[in-house]
Amino acid sequence: MDETTRPDANPTASEPSRAPQRTAAGGSAGSAGQTGLIVVGVDGSKESRIALRWACSEARVRGCAVLAVSIWHLYPLAPPERVGASPWWFTADPEEATRAFLGEVVDEVSADFPDVRVEQRVISGHAAEQLIALSSEADVLVLGATGSGGFVGMRLGSVARAVLEHALCTVVVAR
Repeated sequence: MDETTRPDANPTASEPSRAPQRTAAGGSAGSAGQTGLIVVGVDGSKESRIALRWACSEARVRGCAVLAVSIWHLYPLAPPERVGASPWWFTADPEEATRAFLGEVVDEVSADFPDVRVEQRVISGHAAEQLIALSSEADVLVLGATGSGGFVGMRLGSVARAVLEHALCTVVVAR
């Protein structure tokens, strides 16, 4: 196989796998022939929606599941004397807000892929570190080309750059 061909939906037994084999339901691979896991980071950016769409399309071809992951992290927002004063944009439990947002994005994209199982996971922590850790479970990790940081002219976000440098599986950066 070269870079112009798409991998077969059912790789041969002689091809090594660096990730655990899973079915769409998340169990061990069995007679159903569905193996693998595609992890995709979803941060709400247009690029992360494109990444989720790409992951679902690829999962359909491979016959595997997608794990859509959103990671939240609270940065220090104020000096210690201001702690306890809630900023105007922080009005809900961050985990619940992230879970609701992820559900909306997954519902929007997965409507076009009814035959693909898309699981959701919300994690607290640093995005790059958490995605790198999840790469040990994945056959493929998919990210958007730029994140929510929005530096003008940057073609690759800092999270995508860190994941590309340290992931333990194939990484796809979708545009």
